[in-house]
Amino acid sequence: MAQTHIKVKSDQPLAASADKHRDLLPRTGAGAGQMFVESFSKFLASNGKILAPIAVLLIVGVFVYYGIKAMGDNSTRDLKARVERAAIAEKPDALKEQFEQALEAVKGRPELEAYARYRYAMRSFDLLKPPYKPEELQVTIGLMNAYLEQFGKNDAHKAQNQMATALRDQLQADHDFITKNGDKLPFTKDTKVDKPAAKKSAAPANPVVVFKTSVGDLRVELFEDAALNGVKNLVSLVEEGYYDRIKPSALEFSNQFSRTGDYRGATVIGIGKEGRPKGVKLEKPAGQETDEKADVVPQKTPYTIEYSGDTKAEFVAGSIAFARDIEADNRVRGEFFVVIEPSDYLKQRFSPLGKVLDGEKGLEIARRLDKATVYYAYVEQQREGTEYKPQVIYTGWPAPMVKRDEPPKPLRFNALTQIIDDKANPMVVIELESGDVVVELKQELAPNTVKNFISLIEEGFYNKDCEFYRVEGAAKGIAEIMKNQGLRIVQGGREGTHQHDYVIKNEAVDPNFPGKNTRGTIAMARTNDLDSASTEFYINLKDNPAWDKKTSPYTVFGEVIQGLELLEEVKKDDAIKSIKIIRKRSGEYLPTVKYKDSMEWGPKKKVEPPKEEPKKPEGG
Repeated sequence: MAQTHIKVKSDQPLAASADKHRDLLPRTGAGAGQMFVESFSKFLASNGKILAPIAVLLIVGVFVYYGIKAMGDNSTRDLKARVERAAIAEKPDALKEQFEQALEAVKGRPELEAYARYRYAMRSFDLLKPPYKPEELQVTIGLMNAYLEQFGKNDAHKAQNQMATALRDQLQADHDFITKNGDKLPFTKDTKVDKPAAKKSAAPANPVVVFKTSVGDLRVELFEDAALNGVKNLVSLVEEGYYDRIKPSALEFSNQFSRTGDYRGATVIGIGKEGRPKGVKLEKPAGQETDEKADVVPQKTPYTIEYSGDTKAEFVAGSIAFARDIEADNRVRGEFFVVIEPSDYLKQRFSPLGKVLDGEKGLEIARRLDKATVYYAYVEQQREGTEYKPQVIYTGWPAPMVKRDEPPKPLRFNALTQIIDDKANPMVVIELESGDVVVELKQELAPNTVKNFISLIEEGFYNKDCEFYRVEGAAKGIAEIMKNQGLRIVQGGREGTHQHDYVIKNEAVDPNFPGKNTRGTIAMARTNDLDSASTEFYINLKDNPAWDKKTSPYTVFGEVIQGLELLEEVKKDDAIKSIKIIRKRSGEYLPTVKYKDSMEWGPKKKVEPPKEEPKKPEGG
């Protein structure tokens, strides 16, 4: 029987003979391997004394080579570390001293010298602080020129050569501008600026405003036909000097670092969050009250406007739009942003107000605004016949008005006398212990619901035994509220009377009903029956889109325009002192209702308000 495998003892080698090394080659190539081994053995036997020292020298040489190489690598690392230590300097004088020593240390080593000179120039650029001084710019420009003259044609440094060239050219442009306008710089509260008078043009020519900055003139065309009140606001702010002597906000690199927030997927630069609003007394910084040269402290504008823009225009590089006010998400103040890189998401939150002019030259200036100072702004062109005074809502005032030189004095809104205005929406005031909440009722949106609410107010229903008996959530401020999970509402009225003795129809079931349960809106509370609302209402402190589903919607009929922050402070069972009408349209407000003892819909019965009890004389 043939043996199919060989059993090998664990203590025996696998080689065919005891001399394993000799047996490996002879088993290949018809004996040639054996001849090679025997010949090589004879060679070593006769020449071993000569070859041994050579082998030792070769081994030593290899060790020396790698030792020197390692020492060189360590030296390179040490020198680079020295360059980086020099770049830590926070003052130009210290930077110069440390880099002079670092450059001396890398002298004669081109790669390290290129690295050191580039880092020196870049760090000098980092230490520049607007408003720039010509002599400071010249130092940094000189460092970049020194690097480019020596290494600018070396393809091994192509990327950093391009960066150094671009920055050098930018700084040279800044230097030329400042030198040319040196008699007006630096811009302070005492600087006298000769702003050119605006040219008058006929429609359809749009207004053009110019922002004179440290990086050049940014010219912006404004879309007057599509965004009239927003354009009026921006032009009026330019004319009163709101944007003079301000710093643009830092870049919002949302396309790189964040996929959330207002500018999701876009890169923008903000301008004008704070300025010097007309009609507002500004104070000097703390500790500089007696310093005649000290400038006043910038502030935000004392009013907001309804946000408006060109809803048909697309956002592109160079588009501008107003940024939403953090305290009133549906309104804007004086801050606008310039789009550097657009995104599709921008149109969900904003609409373009204008665009940067002058093509690529204008866009290049826009891209550099985060490092710039806006010295002043002026109107280059405006339409003949347009009065650039926007409709605004002043902080502490309930109704829109034409912008004034002086803001109106704050007042309690419930002290206002009721007015009749058939062209405006009704407006009511919810009086709390902490202040007044002003609500604009959207009569075209939900006419029957508005009629019902006003009729209840006129009856004095909400002036007795009413409170915010339901409070969901506790977060305050739009950022914190939107971040938290769950509802955030306050619900008020007289608890248990959502059906009262009648109910009204749910107007939100209409497929074309546009109202949405968004932050700041007021809507009617009800039971599971769609047509069960009557007297109780709630106010959304965050977006609640689930309550807009057409299978079970809640009717939105107004929006808080003042005092939303007071509602964020409301606690369960806080009293509603009163609700008062301060503006309405002419005619009776009697809704269509269905009483509990009836199967038919019909007009609500008029209820006379209760007579006020005469006040007792003091002491009696």
